[in-house]
Amino acid sequence: MGSQSSVVIRNYDKQSLKVVDVISGISPNAMRRVFGGWIFFAAVVGVIVSVAPDLSTQFIGLTLFVLVAFTLIMFGQSRITEGWPAIICDNSYIGVVRDPVKREYICVNSALIKDAKPTLIKPNKKAIEIILDSEQLSAQDQELLNQAVWPRDNSLIGLALSKSVKRLVTASCGV
Repeated sequence: MGSQSSVVIRNYDKQSLKVVDVISGISPNAMRRVFGGWIFFAAVVGVIVSVAPDLSTQFIGLTLFVLVAFTLIMFGQSRITEGWPAIICDNSYIGVVRDPVKREYICVNSALIKDAKPTLIKPNKKAIEIILDSEQLSAQDQELLNQAVWPRDNSLIGLALSKSVKRLVTASCGV
């Protein structure tokens, strides 16, 4: 994972994401609550369909099958143990998610960070703009930055999920 470049794309696995500092993202506890809510919803719908009068056994069976299938798919994709981190800190690098399913992050050396400020991603999602020192960026670094989800010149944009944007700005600058 070590590289001399100031901007790198890193892939993480489940274990390595557990040891990095998550600055912003959906926590595993929130994922557990969502999954628990789905289980409750599926159980209620299953009971209602099972006891409803005048429904064919084929319809009841198909409904229960779909609920179980969706539950298994959600469990497989829910990432209950790791959550969905949006902005991470890995040693001296700040990473912003590029592909959450692949656990891929665009990481910049914290020495490049000049400032961080709250911003909005259209239509109205809270985000953090991490402003980088353009004088220290090479052409290769800029090319990697342009591969971000929300590319900007000399900055990285990351979602500010479920936390105060002001605290996140402080956390991302204070590396």
